[in-house]
Amino acid sequence: MSHTILLVEDDANIRQMLSIALGAEGYLCVEAASVREALSLFNQHRPDLVILDLGLPDGEGSEVLKRIRESSRLPVLVLSARDQELDKVDLLSRGANDYVSKPFGIRELVTRVKVLLRDFNPVVEPTTPTRQIGKIALDITERRLLVEGEVIALAPKEVQLLDELTKQPGAFVSQQELLRRIWGLHHSEDTHYIRVLVRQLRKKIDPFEKDLIETMPKQGYRIAVDKPEAN
Repeated sequence: MSHTILLVEDDANIRQMLSIALGAEGYLCVEAASVREALSLFNQHRPDLVILDLGLPDGEGSEVLKRIRESSRLPVLVLSARDQELDKVDLLSRGANDYVSKPFGIRELVTRVKVLLRDFNPVVEPTTPTRQIGKIALDITERRLLVEGEVIALAPKEVQLLDELTKQPGAFVSQQELLRRIWGLHHSEDTHYIRVLVRQLRKKIDPFEKDLIETMPKQGYRIAVDKPEAN
């Protein structure tokens, strides 16, 4: 069974080039040139993967990413002429699976598509979707933290990171292992992704449970289960 790819790109030449290259690999491409068209075709075809350009004529591609993540965890590969590290990290933390800067090599992009489709496995909800972390409850299904009557919304990648760390509280997980589990094998050296993600989470968690996420050089990260009680 061939995979269906939604190709969202307003440049007709790039769109045609990608469609031909991906078609030669046996993929079925559905093409969109705007935010509105992309969302319509996404709901109509329910593709297996989305290639998403950020600069679209009627809005930002990030809005398409946000809408996709409201209902699906399918792989999204972002295309952009923006090559700033913070832009990449921001999009990856919001749910993009990979990021390719323009101009790009067609063979590289096709390879990344193959890897994303190979590595993607639909997430099976855990038997207990809510996990207690100190004073904080992690609601995996609703992607949020519950603490002292407050609800703290989480980005998709933040949920994935906490999910991995809370499977075995107290056990360290290396940066490379977290990268492999969350972003895939081809991001195993992009350790700055994890550092930025942890920094974002600490800003949300520390006001209620300080130092809950612990870092240890050469070992990685863990949920601290043996913290001393506050006086």
